[in-house]
Amino acid sequence: MPAVEDLLTAAQLPATVRDAAEPERLPLLITAASLALAGHVGYPLHRRTGVVESVASQGGRYLWLRAGGVRQVQSVEVRGVELPATAYALESVLMGRVVSRGEAWPFTGRYSPGVSSTPLHVEDTGDLLVTYDAGWVTPGQAALDGTLVVDLPADLQLAAQMVVGALVHGDGAEEAISESIGGTSLTRATDEDGQLPAVPARARRLVARYCRPRHGAGP
Repeated sequence: MPAVEDLLTAAQLPATVRDAAEPERLPLLITAASLALAGHVGYPLHRRTGVVESVASQGGRYLWLRAGGVRQVQSVEVRGVELPATAYALESVLMGRVVSRGEAWPFTGRYSPGVSSTPLHVEDTGDLLVTYDAGWVTPGQAALDGTLVVDLPADLQLAAQMVVGALVHGDGAEEAISESIGGTSLTRATDEDGQLPAVPARARRLVARYCRPRHGAGP
């Protein structure tokens, strides 16, 4: 049974990889590889619609969503008031960066006490809510819903092939840890230095442009 996170199907694997894996384990390997690659880039890669995210803001011109691969911003609410679509723009699809076309985004967080308070520490206060669509239609999603057309970039699919190959052929031992990104549980295989040996170096280079910086509100 395919999963929505699956970045490829068994038919897309090289015969040398497909034939080396136990048939009953192959779906698990594909899903595990897909989650490992999503964990490496820092956000779910499968298509998600209507994602609602509360965003922390430093008070500048930019908002940084936790997801990358943002396809469309549906709405932005500031303290319960929805802004007109002309007030902002999605400036970077891959980095999930939203720019204000007018005033700076309000600061969210703690202020210093006193008459003339100043921003001290950025926090997610729930004052800024962004609703958006993100990710790409994966082969797994298309297999589950025949009305969908795969639009996952080829380099992500090729990288997923490499990760499955690394898992099948046992390229090193990994320790799997889980984290939650954008409401989706991702599995990251790491070594002692926090690297991702389950994702081969060639695959990491292939998807480097998709990787989200691991910061809070962004620079």
